[in-house]
Amino acid sequence: MEEENRVQALHNLGILDTDFSKRFDRITRMAQIILQVPIVLISLVDTDRQWFKSCQGLTVRENPR
Repeated sequence: MEEENRVQALHNLGILDTDFSKRFDRITRMAQIILQVPIVLISLVDTDRQWFKSCQGLTVRENPR
């Protein structure tokens, strides 16, 4: 039941499959620099995929869950 509620809340936000956001991109760029890592993601986990709202170091927007 918790998983169903989580996924429903995610869908209610209406954020999946939206464009990249400059605000989120600033956060991931800063994290990449500060942590000195090649990849930083802000990901949202849907029922069957992990979708990236912001992504540094990868060219994909999602991957299977």
